[in-house]
Amino acid sequence: MLLRRATAADAAGIGQLFYDTITEVNAADYSAAQVEAWRGGWQNLAGWQSKIRAQHFLVAEDAGALAGFTSLAPDGYLDFMFVSARHQRQGVARRLLQALLAEATARGLPQVYTDASRTARDFFTHHGFQVVREQHPVVRGVALVNYRMVRPVSLPEPHPTR
Repeated sequence: MLLRRATAADAAGIGQLFYDTITEVNAADYSAAQVEAWRGGWQNLAGWQSKIRAQHFLVAEDAGALAGFTSLAPDGYLDFMFVSARHQRQGVARRLLQALLAEATARGLPQVYTDASRTARDFFTHHGFQVVREQHPVVRGVALVNYRMVRPVSLPEPHPTR
């Protein structure tokens, strides 16, 4: 597994993985209308390229194929954490999170925070994040459910698990 900084050339693959993961993984926790609203806009290459430039954006590759991606905004917001259906429960998200926490430490950030999906909530809880509140953002006219979660950067990581 190779972790590296994302480049503009990764935008199409990132968009496709975003779409596929919501369709194949997150759909178990959301209605069809919520899935459709959430994954909308996945083909916006300029939007992905803008995020890649503005954030500490990492991709995980497995044998040359995109396995996952994550990003950290300058204020400590963990914006994305997506792992392909094929790479679930193989430690990809854990490795991506460890890399982002190292970056947050290097930047002197006291904490990181995220808006975790129902699907990702347990992962983040296992890695030391605490729920601050349940949220109901409206995306393309459809209300979703996610959780604002926060984690001190200095908190030790739990023992590795898959």
